[in-house]
Amino acid sequence: MYIDKDTLKVRSEKYYSVGYNSKIGKYLLADIIAWVAWYERYFEISKEEYEMFGTEELDAIAEVLHKEGTKSPRFLFSVKNEENTAVQLEMRNRAK
Repeated sequence: MYIDKDTLKVRSEKYYSVGYNSKIGKYLLADIIAWVAWYERYFEISKEEYEMFGTEELDAIAEVLHKEGTKSPRFLFSVKNEENTAVQLEMRNRAK
């Protein structure tokens, strides 16, 4: 998990979590990809979006990010190595 535990908010019925990563200084949305092996893709969100947790508005944002996937301009990195560029792998490593 790349989200600081004290900021983690889980929306299990919608397959995403949000929180802050202090190592990279960003608010994140972790989209759970339910495939052969479950994994997460991380997207940047604003503090305001983070504070909307539990709303239909944030659910809609999460759905858009899920559909856009790695092509989203907000995509930061994936747990799945092959979905990342070298820059995204570096960001993921800094976020640990």
